[in-house]
Amino acid sequence: MALTKRNKIAVANIVGISMIILALIPIIIVTVNARQTHVKQSSPSFYVIPLGTTGGLDENNLSSYLLTSVNNNNNPSSAYIVLDGGTIRHGIEIAIQQNSLPADTDKETFIREQIKAYLISHGHLDHNSGFILNTPNDKSGKFIIGLNETINIIRQSYFNNQAWADFGSTGLKTYDYQILDPLSTTSVPIANTDFNVRIFRLCHTCPYLSSAFLISRRYQPSASILYLGDTGPDDVEKIIQPDNTTYSPRYLSQLWKEMAPLVIADQLKAIFIEVSFPNERPDHLLFGHLTPNWLLKELNVLRSYHSMKNVKIIVTHIKPEKGAREKIIEQLSNGDASYFNFIFPQQGQAIWL
Repeated sequence: MALTKRNKIAVANIVGISMIILALIPIIIVTVNARQTHVKQSSPSFYVIPLGTTGGLDENNLSSYLLTSVNNNNNPSSAYIVLDGGTIRHGIEIAIQQNSLPADTDKETFIREQIKAYLISHGHLDHNSGFILNTPNDKSGKFIIGLNETINIIRQSYFNNQAWADFGSTGLKTYDYQILDPLSTTSVPIANTDFNVRIFRLCHTCPYLSSAFLISRRYQPSASILYLGDTGPDDVEKIIQPDNTTYSPRYLSQLWKEMAPLVIADQLKAIFIEVSFPNERPDHLLFGHLTPNWLLKELNVLRSYHSMKNVKIIVTHIKPEKGAREKIIEQLSNGDASYFNFIFPQQGQAIWL
Protein backbone atom coordinates (compact mmCIF):
# COMPACT_ATOMS: atom_id res chain seq x y z
CA MET A 1 0.00 0.00 0.00
CA ALA A 2 1.45 3.38 -1.01
CA LEU A 3 2.10 5.85 1.79
CA THR A 4 0.57 9.29 1.56
CA LYS A 5 2.71 12.33 2.20
CA ARG A 6 1.10 12.70 5.65
CA ASN A 7 1.85 9.04 6.52
CA LYS A 8 5.45 9.41 5.42
CA ILE A 9 5.85 12.40 7.76
CA ALA A 10 4.32 10.42 10.65
CA VAL A 11 6.68 7.48 10.05
CA ALA A 12 9.64 9.83 9.92
CA ASN A 13 8.59 11.38 13.24
CA ILE A 14 8.29 7.97 14.89
CA VAL A 15 11.74 6.96 13.64
CA GLY A 16 13.18 10.23 14.87
CA ILE A 17 11.67 9.82 18.35
CA SER A 18 12.95 6.23 18.52
CA MET A 19 16.47 7.38 17.69
CA ILE A 20 16.31 10.00 20.44
CA ILE A 21 15.16 7.39 22.99
CA LEU A 22 17.97 5.03 21.96
CA ALA A 23 20.47 7.86 22.28
CA LEU A 24 19.24 8.65 25.80
CA ILE A 25 19.57 5.08 27.11
CA PRO A 26 23.33 5.34 27.85
CA ILE A 27 22.72 8.62 29.69
CA ILE A 28 20.03 6.97 31.80
CA ILE A 29 22.34 4.04 32.57
CA VAL A 30 25.21 6.36 33.53
CA THR A 31 22.88 8.34 35.80
CA VAL A 32 21.73 5.18 37.56
CA ASN A 33 25.32 3.99 37.99
CA ALA A 34 26.32 7.38 39.38
CA ARG A 35 23.83 6.79 42.22
CA GLN A 36 25.11 3.30 42.93
CA THR A 37 25.47 4.10 46.61
CA HIS A 38 21.69 3.65 46.92
CA VAL A 39 21.69 0.12 45.48
CA LYS A 40 20.74 -2.43 48.13
CA GLN A 41 22.65 -5.69 47.82
CA SER A 42 20.86 -9.02 48.15
CA SER A 43 22.40 -9.74 51.57
CA PRO A 44 24.10 -6.62 52.94
CA SER A 45 25.96 -6.71 56.24
CA PHE A 46 26.40 -2.98 56.90
CA TYR A 47 24.41 0.21 56.43
CA VAL A 48 26.41 3.44 56.20
CA ILE A 49 25.16 7.03 56.18
CA PRO A 50 27.79 9.67 55.37
CA LEU A 51 27.06 12.57 57.73
CA GLY A 52 30.01 14.48 56.29
CA THR A 53 32.43 13.65 53.50
CA THR A 54 34.83 16.54 52.92
CA GLY A 55 38.24 17.32 54.36
CA GLY A 56 37.85 20.67 56.02
CA LEU A 57 36.60 24.21 55.35
CA ASP A 58 32.88 23.42 55.08
CA GLU A 59 31.73 23.05 58.69
CA ASN A 60 28.43 21.54 57.53
CA ASN A 61 30.09 18.62 55.73
CA LEU A 62 33.10 17.35 57.69
CA SER A 63 34.28 13.74 58.00
CA SER A 64 31.73 11.58 59.80
CA TYR A 65 30.04 8.27 58.99
CA LEU A 66 27.14 6.54 60.73
CA LEU A 67 27.48 2.76 60.70
CA THR A 68 25.07 0.04 61.76
CA SER A 69 24.53 -3.65 61.08
CA VAL A 70 21.80 -5.11 58.87
CA ASN A 71 19.47 -7.76 60.31
CA ASN A 72 18.19 -10.96 58.73
CA ASN A 73 15.27 -9.06 57.19
CA ASN A 74 17.74 -6.75 55.42
CA ASN A 75 16.79 -3.81 57.63
CA PRO A 76 19.29 -1.55 59.43
CA SER A 77 19.66 -1.95 63.18
CA SER A 78 18.68 0.98 65.37
CA ALA A 79 22.08 0.95 67.15
CA TYR A 80 24.66 3.10 65.32
CA ILE A 81 28.28 3.97 65.86
CA VAL A 82 29.96 7.09 64.47
CA LEU A 83 33.27 6.89 62.63
CA ASP A 84 34.79 10.34 63.24
CA GLY A 85 32.59 13.22 64.33
CA GLY A 86 33.25 16.23 62.13
CA THR A 87 29.58 16.86 61.30
CA ILE A 88 26.71 15.28 63.21
CA ARG A 89 23.45 17.26 63.43
CA HIS A 90 23.43 18.77 59.94
CA GLY A 91 24.39 15.41 58.45
CA ILE A 92 21.39 13.78 60.14
CA GLU A 93 19.14 16.49 58.67
CA ILE A 94 20.47 15.75 55.18
CA ALA A 95 20.10 11.99 55.75
CA ILE A 96 16.41 12.51 56.57
CA GLN A 97 15.97 14.59 53.41
CA GLN A 98 17.65 11.83 51.38
CA ASN A 99 15.35 9.15 52.90
CA SER A 100 18.36 7.42 54.45
CA LEU A 101 16.66 7.86 57.83
CA PRO A 102 12.88 7.79 58.42
CA ALA A 103 11.07 11.07 57.76
CA ASP A 104 9.83 11.21 61.36
CA THR A 105 13.34 10.91 62.84
CA ASP A 106 13.89 13.41 65.65
CA LYS A 107 17.51 14.60 65.61
CA GLU A 108 17.78 15.02 69.36
CA THR A 109 16.38 11.58 70.10
CA PHE A 110 18.51 9.96 67.41
CA ILE A 111 21.73 11.47 68.79
CA ARG A 112 20.84 10.57 72.38
CA GLU A 113 19.37 7.11 71.88
CA GLN A 114 20.62 5.57 68.66
CA ILE A 115 24.28 6.63 68.54
CA LYS A 116 26.05 4.25 70.92
CA ALA A 117 29.74 5.18 70.51
CA TYR A 118 32.13 7.58 68.79
CA LEU A 119 35.25 6.11 67.17
CA ILE A 120 37.68 8.99 66.63
CA SER A 121 40.64 8.42 64.31
CA HIS A 122 42.70 11.40 65.49
CA GLY A 123 42.42 14.68 67.31
CA HIS A 124 42.00 17.24 64.52
CA LEU A 125 38.92 19.45 64.72
CA ASP A 126 37.53 18.52 61.31
CA HIS A 127 37.06 15.01 62.74
CA ASN A 128 35.72 16.09 66.15
CA SER A 129 33.90 19.42 66.07
CA GLY A 130 30.36 18.15 65.44
CA PHE A 131 30.69 15.49 68.11
CA ILE A 132 32.07 17.98 70.65
CA LEU A 133 29.37 20.58 70.03
CA ASN A 134 26.62 18.01 70.59
CA THR A 135 27.97 16.70 73.91
CA PRO A 136 25.87 18.90 76.26
CA ASN A 137 22.60 17.18 75.32
CA ASP A 138 23.93 13.65 74.88
CA LYS A 139 22.96 10.64 76.96
CA SER A 140 25.49 9.26 79.44
CA GLY A 141 27.02 5.80 79.22
CA LYS A 142 28.57 6.07 75.76
CA PHE A 143 32.17 5.39 74.81
CA ILE A 144 34.73 7.49 72.98
CA ILE A 145 37.03 4.96 71.33
CA GLY A 146 40.51 5.50 69.93
CA LEU A 147 44.26 5.43 70.39
CA ASN A 148 45.71 6.60 73.69
CA GLU A 149 47.21 9.58 71.82
CA THR A 150 43.80 10.57 70.43
CA ILE A 151 42.00 10.18 73.75
CA ASN A 152 44.65 12.34 75.41
CA ILE A 153 44.02 15.13 72.90
CA ILE A 154 40.28 15.00 73.61
CA ARG A 155 40.90 15.02 77.36
CA GLN A 156 43.60 17.68 77.45
CA SER A 157 42.68 20.00 74.56
CA TYR A 158 38.86 19.84 74.45
CA PHE A 159 37.38 18.35 77.64
CA ASN A 160 39.55 20.51 79.87
CA ASN A 161 36.96 22.93 81.33
CA GLN A 162 38.56 25.71 79.30
CA ALA A 163 38.02 24.98 75.62
CA TRP A 164 34.92 22.95 76.59
CA ALA A 165 33.38 21.36 79.65
CA ASP A 166 34.83 18.03 80.73
CA PHE A 167 32.23 15.54 79.55
CA GLY A 168 34.66 12.66 80.04
CA SER A 169 35.03 10.11 82.81
CA THR A 170 36.98 12.54 85.04
CA GLY A 171 34.33 15.26 84.81
CA LEU A 172 30.61 15.14 84.04
CA LYS A 173 30.93 11.45 83.11
CA THR A 174 28.75 11.64 80.00
CA TYR A 175 31.34 9.51 78.21
CA ASP A 176 33.77 6.80 79.14
CA TYR A 177 37.06 6.42 77.30
CA GLN A 178 37.89 3.12 75.62
CA ILE A 179 41.57 3.13 74.71
CA LEU A 180 42.54 0.54 72.12
CA ASP A 181 45.98 -1.03 71.85
CA PRO A 182 47.36 -0.94 68.27
CA LEU A 183 49.67 -3.85 69.09
CA SER A 184 46.79 -6.13 70.02
CA THR A 185 45.79 -8.71 67.40
CA THR A 186 42.30 -9.27 68.78
CA SER A 187 39.11 -7.26 68.37
CA VAL A 188 37.14 -5.97 71.34
CA PRO A 189 33.37 -5.46 71.65
CA ILE A 190 31.71 -2.07 71.23
CA ALA A 191 29.10 -1.92 74.00
CA ASN A 192 25.41 -1.94 73.04
CA THR A 193 26.15 -2.81 69.40
CA ASP A 194 26.69 -5.81 67.16
CA PHE A 195 30.28 -4.72 66.47
CA ASN A 196 33.82 -5.61 67.44
CA VAL A 197 36.71 -3.26 66.69
CA ARG A 198 40.46 -3.44 66.25
CA ILE A 199 42.72 -0.40 65.80
CA PHE A 200 45.85 0.28 63.73
CA ARG A 201 48.26 3.21 63.71
CA LEU A 202 48.63 5.56 60.75
CA CYS A 203 51.02 8.44 60.07
CA HIS A 204 49.41 11.83 59.54
CA THR A 205 52.58 13.92 59.22
CA CYS A 206 54.76 11.71 61.40
CA PRO A 207 55.23 11.48 64.31
CA TYR A 208 51.61 12.69 64.68
CA LEU A 209 49.39 9.61 64.76
CA SER A 210 46.07 8.90 63.13
CA SER A 211 44.37 5.51 63.14
CA ALA A 212 42.34 2.95 61.24
CA PHE A 213 39.44 0.93 62.64
CA LEU A 214 38.61 -2.60 61.53
CA ILE A 215 34.93 -3.10 62.32
CA SER A 216 33.49 -6.61 62.25
CA ARG A 217 30.08 -8.08 62.99
CA ARG A 218 30.16 -9.88 66.33
CA TYR A 219 27.60 -12.47 65.24
CA GLN A 220 28.70 -12.50 61.61
CA PRO A 221 32.50 -12.42 61.84
CA SER A 222 32.85 -13.07 58.11
CA ALA A 223 31.87 -9.43 57.40
CA SER A 224 34.19 -6.48 58.08
CA ILE A 225 34.86 -2.93 56.95
CA LEU A 226 38.07 -0.91 57.33
CA TYR A 227 37.88 2.81 58.08
CA LEU A 228 41.05 4.90 57.82
CA GLY A 229 41.44 8.35 59.26
CA ASP A 230 43.78 10.84 57.63
CA THR A 231 47.01 9.27 56.40
CA GLY A 232 49.99 10.04 54.25
CA PRO A 233 51.73 7.50 51.96
CA ASP A 234 54.44 5.29 53.40
CA ASP A 235 57.06 6.64 51.00
CA VAL A 236 56.45 10.23 52.14
CA GLU A 237 55.82 9.83 55.86
CA LYS A 238 59.17 9.97 57.69
CA ILE A 239 60.22 10.26 61.32
CA ILE A 240 63.31 12.36 62.05
CA GLN A 241 65.58 10.68 64.58
CA PRO A 242 67.89 12.45 67.08
CA ASP A 243 70.86 12.05 64.71
CA ASN A 244 68.79 13.74 61.93
CA THR A 245 68.44 10.52 59.94
CA THR A 246 64.92 9.54 58.91
CA TYR A 247 62.95 6.36 58.64
CA SER A 248 59.39 5.43 57.67
CA PRO A 249 57.34 3.31 60.09
CA ARG A 250 55.39 2.06 57.02
CA TYR A 251 52.14 1.71 58.91
CA LEU A 252 50.13 1.32 55.69
CA SER A 253 52.24 -1.61 54.52
CA GLN A 254 51.68 -3.28 57.88
CA LEU A 255 47.95 -2.59 57.61
CA TRP A 256 47.68 -4.09 54.11
CA LYS A 257 49.49 -7.21 55.28
CA GLU A 258 46.95 -7.58 58.09
CA MET A 259 44.03 -7.05 55.69
CA ALA A 260 45.24 -9.52 53.05
CA PRO A 261 43.72 -12.64 54.69
CA LEU A 262 40.34 -10.88 54.91
CA VAL A 263 40.48 -9.95 51.23
CA ILE A 264 41.49 -13.48 50.25
CA ALA A 265 38.60 -14.90 52.30
CA ASP A 266 36.18 -12.36 50.76
CA GLN A 267 35.37 -10.98 54.22
CA LEU A 268 36.39 -7.34 53.76
CA LYS A 269 33.38 -5.51 52.34
CA ALA A 270 34.85 -2.02 52.04
CA ILE A 271 37.77 0.28 52.74
CA PHE A 272 37.09 3.90 53.63
CA ILE A 273 40.25 5.81 52.71
CA GLU A 274 41.09 9.42 52.07
CA VAL A 275 42.18 11.28 48.95
CA SER A 276 42.51 14.92 49.94
CA PHE A 277 44.18 16.45 46.88
CA PRO A 278 44.47 15.89 43.10
CA ASN A 279 47.73 14.55 41.68
CA GLU A 280 49.04 18.05 41.00
CA ARG A 281 49.69 18.54 44.72
CA PRO A 282 53.45 18.17 45.43
CA ASP A 283 54.58 15.70 48.08
CA HIS A 284 56.03 18.36 50.37
CA LEU A 285 52.58 20.00 50.59
CA LEU A 286 50.57 16.84 51.30
CA PHE A 287 50.69 17.38 55.09
CA GLY A 288 49.86 13.75 55.80
CA HIS A 289 47.32 13.15 53.04
CA LEU A 290 46.94 11.13 49.82
CA THR A 291 46.49 11.94 46.14
CA PRO A 292 44.94 9.57 43.55
CA ASN A 293 48.39 8.37 42.47
CA TRP A 294 49.44 7.67 46.04
CA LEU A 295 46.14 5.93 46.80
CA LEU A 296 46.56 3.64 43.78
CA LYS A 297 50.14 2.88 44.79
CA GLU A 298 49.03 1.93 48.30
CA LEU A 299 46.04 -0.12 47.12
CA ASN A 300 48.26 -1.99 44.68
CA VAL A 301 50.27 -3.22 47.66
CA LEU A 302 47.10 -4.86 48.99
CA ARG A 303 46.13 -6.05 45.49
CA SER A 304 49.47 -7.85 45.24
CA TYR A 305 48.05 -10.34 47.75
CA HIS A 306 44.70 -10.87 45.98
CA SER A 307 42.19 -9.30 43.60
CA MET A 308 40.35 -6.30 45.05
CA LYS A 309 37.28 -6.47 42.81
CA ASN A 310 34.96 -7.49 45.65
CA VAL A 311 36.11 -4.72 47.98
CA LYS A 312 34.43 -1.33 47.64
CA ILE A 313 36.87 1.59 48.00
CA ILE A 314 35.00 4.53 49.52
CA VAL A 315 36.95 7.71 48.86
CA THR A 316 36.78 10.15 51.78
CA HIS A 317 38.11 13.55 52.87
CA ILE A 318 38.28 15.31 49.47
CA LYS A 319 39.14 18.95 50.15
CA PRO A 320 36.22 21.16 49.04
CA GLU A 321 38.29 23.27 46.67
CA LYS A 322 36.84 24.27 43.31
CA GLY A 323 37.03 21.40 40.82
CA ALA A 324 38.96 19.09 43.18
CA ARG A 325 36.26 16.42 43.47
CA GLU A 326 35.75 16.21 39.70
CA LYS A 327 39.48 16.08 39.07
CA ILE A 328 40.04 13.33 41.66
CA ILE A 329 37.18 11.26 40.21
CA GLU A 330 38.73 11.63 36.76
CA GLN A 331 42.21 10.72 38.01
CA LEU A 332 40.80 7.63 39.72
CA SER A 333 39.30 6.40 36.47
CA ASN A 334 42.59 5.88 34.63
CA GLY A 335 45.34 3.26 34.60
CA ASP A 336 45.38 0.92 37.58
CA ALA A 337 42.05 2.36 38.73
CA SER A 338 40.29 -0.33 36.67
CA TYR A 339 41.35 -2.90 39.28
CA PHE A 340 39.29 -1.20 41.99
CA ASN A 341 35.64 -0.45 42.70
CA PHE A 342 35.55 3.20 43.78
CA ILE A 343 32.60 4.89 45.44
CA PHE A 344 32.50 8.65 46.01
CA PRO A 345 30.06 9.19 48.88
CA GLN A 346 27.58 12.04 49.01
CA GLN A 347 26.41 13.56 52.27
CA GLY A 348 23.26 11.86 53.52
CA GLN A 349 23.08 9.20 50.77
CA ALA A 350 23.12 5.70 52.26
CA ILE A 351 25.57 2.98 51.26
CA TRP A 352 24.76 -0.73 51.65
CA LEU A 353 27.77 -3.01 52.13
